[in-house]
Amino acid sequence: MAYLKDISALLGLSVSTVSRALKGYPDISEETRKKVMEAARELHYRHDYRNAPRAAVRVWGTLGILAPEYAELVKSSCYRDLICGMVQETDDSRRDLVIMGANSCGTDVSWVGRTRARRVDGVCLLVSRSDIYKGRFADLLESEMPVVIVGNDLAGHTSVCRDFRIDARAMLKYLKEKGHRKTAYFGDLSLDSRRYASILGEEAQKLDMGFMEINSGQQAENSAFITAGEGGASCALFSSHREARLQIEEWRRRGIKVPEDVSAAVIEGHYEENPAEGITCIKCSPAELGREAIRKLIQILEHPEANTGERISVCGRIREGTTVREFGGISTRNFYVNTENRTKLHA
Repeated sequence: MAYLKDISALLGLSVSTVSRALKGYPDISEETRKKVMEAARELHYRHDYRNAPRAAVRVWGTLGILAPEYAELVKSSCYRDLICGMVQETDDSRRDLVIMGANSCGTDVSWVGRTRARRVDGVCLLVSRSDIYKGRFADLLESEMPVVIVGNDLAGHTSVCRDFRIDARAMLKYLKEKGHRKTAYFGDLSLDSRRYASILGEEAQKLDMGFMEINSGQQAENSAFITAGEGGASCALFSSHREARLQIEEWRRRGIKVPEDVSAAVIEGHYEENPAEGITCIKCSPAELGREAIRKLIQILEHPEANTGERISVCGRIREGTTVREFGGISTRNFYVNTENRTKLHA
């Protein structure tokens, strides 16, 4: 793949002149522009033309996506939104896109061979974390093919994913501004949930906020859990909208009101497919993750030195709902955890 300096050396022009000619700037003569365009075609130069005028040369390149099998794409709106964002960004960059099924071929051909057979310049790897860590795509990741991992983080390889720590910090700051000084995280026994709880605890400590973790085995016992009572928390954090809805419904059956008695918020580690209306949460569009992945892949193609194995974080934004209220002190109804009777309720 050619670079600006190659065209510059061939024509005896400065790099800036070549760049301006390719972008269609009016201060470059038509004769010079034609020479540069012709040289770009001969050398197969590929350029990002998102901000270029219509008069610029249109040189196409092809990008690839290694996506899950069709059944997973159909049932997951998250995957669909991710790919839609990639398609839009690819089209804006005047490039072609090839979507390849990660499970559609036999095992007789390597992943490098499959991608090269489709004549793609670079690949976005949109597959499950288990497949990556099991080494299923090791040959592709170890090859010279530019690869950007989407949605997962792998040391030493360029990746684009969400940063839960930044989102956790943003949510806790938001709650503190609302007057909440103690929070509880309703998680489960999974590795991800425990990791999220650890991060939330660290960030809460930095903000001088009280924090406790309640796992799935304790949730039933703590359903009448804690609002402004002694040792209790005034806000509950959940890992998904589904868990938040179920707990809110349980509280309502017990006469506990949200947000009057206790606030509730969702801090999603991945991407919520069906965000519930009215629940305060961190909102992050999968389509934006897809667009950022394509931008990074194009940058690596144009500037190979940019492939440094960095992790690019796509952060969410607070979406305010009706489940978090301004908290100013002791509530008129105090629910708390009692060591002898965890479901004890004091009106």
